[in-house]
Amino acid sequence: MLGLGFLVSSWSWLAPVPLALLFREIPRRTPTDTFKLTWLFGAGFFAAHLLWLPSSLSGFLGPGAVILSALLIALLASLWGLTAALTRRLLGSATLWGLPLAWTVMDALRAAGPFGFTWGSLGYAWAKTPLVQVADLGGIALVGLLVALSAAALVSGRGLGQTAVLGAVLLAAGYGLTRPAAPDGTQQVLLVQGNIDPRLKAAGRRTEELTHYLTLTAAGLRAAPASLVVWPETAAPLAPTTAPVRRALTAVPVPLLLGAPTQDAGLRNSVYAVQAGQTLGRQDKRRLVPFGEFFPARAALDGVYRAVFAGLGLPPLTGTVPGTTTQPLTLGALRAGVLICYESTFPAVARALVTQGANLLVTASNDAWFGPSTGAEQHFQMGRVRAIETRRWWVRAGNDGISAAVNPQGQVVARFPRGVAGAFTASYGLAETRTLFVRWGDWVPLLAGIGLALMWGRQRWLTWRLAD
Repeated sequence: MLGLGFLVSSWSWLAPVPLALLFREIPRRTPTDTFKLTWLFGAGFFAAHLLWLPSSLSGFLGPGAVILSALLIALLASLWGLTAALTRRLLGSATLWGLPLAWTVMDALRAAGPFGFTWGSLGYAWAKTPLVQVADLGGIALVGLLVALSAAALVSGRGLGQTAVLGAVLLAAGYGLTRPAAPDGTQQVLLVQGNIDPRLKAAGRRTEELTHYLTLTAAGLRAAPASLVVWPETAAPLAPTTAPVRRALTAVPVPLLLGAPTQDAGLRNSVYAVQAGQTLGRQDKRRLVPFGEFFPARAALDGVYRAVFAGLGLPPLTGTVPGTTTQPLTLGALRAGVLICYESTFPAVARALVTQGANLLVTASNDAWFGPSTGAEQHFQMGRVRAIETRRWWVRAGNDGISAAVNPQGQVVARFPRGVAGAFTASYGLAETRTLFVRWGDWVPLLAGIGLALMWGRQRWLTWRLAD
């Protein structure tokens, strides 16, 4: 129930109901049984939520995709199980109201570090409801806390806690429903979809790809003027600093943001700002996909990786080097905060860019690996929340889609069909406001952690008094 509709269905607003079934059982069981039960619940959830994962990875990992997917699901389920079991052990009779705080902290920790993975964070269950608007106060973590508190309130029965949660949810809904409308976009962006099979790119880059994008761009600009052009992730086969690409890009008469590989102390996945063929800036991808773009302990385990890849009949692994800077790309008055593909699922990356002065969020992506599954839609909906958290316009260009423009209220003002090559014009605007989330960051998980510590201290004190 929780996994199938999560994030992509309007029915996901019912997420507290199946979660309440889990929360009801946890206080009745021992920590060991709690781990087992929650692990099974988590495995079912993530297996349904990530149903697209094996087919998405199979083009790169072959049969190994099923193994890696199963390991990831088991690991994520284990995190849920450990969170529930540890809360049960430490809080005893206070477990029910401790679970929402523990889940909030766990989701925040899951997004941290090089292995960060945000799919399945509870807040996304309400991404399609007015309640998601409170994300500009505390990020997606605040929405997730409300989801988990609602589940606990369903279990608790009548009482002060249930009344308080109901009031908080109604206030959040009212906040979302009464938000002022976002101003219309006053500028036009051209979003270009090349619709090139990513397996062809992996087999070797070709100059025809650049010609393809230039042709689509020229046709799009003839059809409608635009002040900005955005190409997807890795659209160009070579960096625009190389002579042939630089000469070719002089044909684009307006500022251009394009994805291209960079050879700089290793291979990097980059987006360049180009105007009249001149490179004005570059942003490298910082958050890399584990086992897709980077391989943990590569130096120590190189022989193991090579043996596994050879056994699966796959080409030798390459991997990319992460970027180290988070700076907007400046094109006149436009300061573009670039989120390259996977990065759009991380609130901290978008927040850092806006903190540095970004007045527009731009994503260059390649979701063709998802195929026709729900994976691309999940990816898009998660990125849409970044617009709400920061109250910035967000424009997105994907190799085969989803290419779209989203206003600061999270409303999709333009969305174009997947799986077709084309250049599409959409409105956008620039914004300078600083939301509470941008200014204060992850204050919700921090307060949740403090709340857990206080609950644990109170439980220890009560235990001591009873023993005395």
